[in-house]
Amino acid sequence: MNTIENVYTNYESLLKEFTEEVIESRYAVFYEEIDEFARSIGVRDQIRIDESILIHAVLDYFTDISRLKQFHQVKHINSLKVISYESYWLLRRKPIQVISGEGPDDSMAFLNEKFVFSRISKYLIGDGKTVILSPESKKGFLNYLDSLYYYLKYRNYDAQMLELMLMGFKAGVLVAEDLKNHS
Repeated sequence: MNTIENVYTNYESLLKEFTEEVIESRYAVFYEEIDEFARSIGVRDQIRIDESILIHAVLDYFTDISRLKQFHQVKHINSLKVISYESYWLLRRKPIQVISGEGPDDSMAFLNEKFVFSRISKYLIGDGKTVILSPESKKGFLNYLDSLYYYLKYRNYDAQMLELMLMGFKAGVLVAEDLKNHS
């Protein structure tokens, strides 16, 4: 892997703010998550993770986070912003590259969107949690996920829109819990 300094000589302030270790750690996490995702759906040997593009996505993410922290004068940002900005830059840069596709179907299309969608879905339900939903809630949740995936594939999006979508989902969960507790 190229070091961050070799790829970006104009990002000294970003390296000072977040450190090379933190930036490379985020890169390593993304790389591992992509690798695990590709293995889980059985396409690892048909894709490659473009390291240069992934570095761009990571540095673009940290650049945006730096700007947000400066604008809002905060030291840390919330998890909604983290997942939204990570998702945006992974979708924008598309580090998953198909090297061989088999068959006429489009199962290899939208791999970056599928990966980001899987990350967002895990975030929404919480990693490792067992969620039991009523049939009505399950239908609503699956409809939300279908709409989200469609949006990631075909609609214009930005990090703020993704954040608002996730915030709206979280608000809906809170309202539903409150209604359940007061009925």
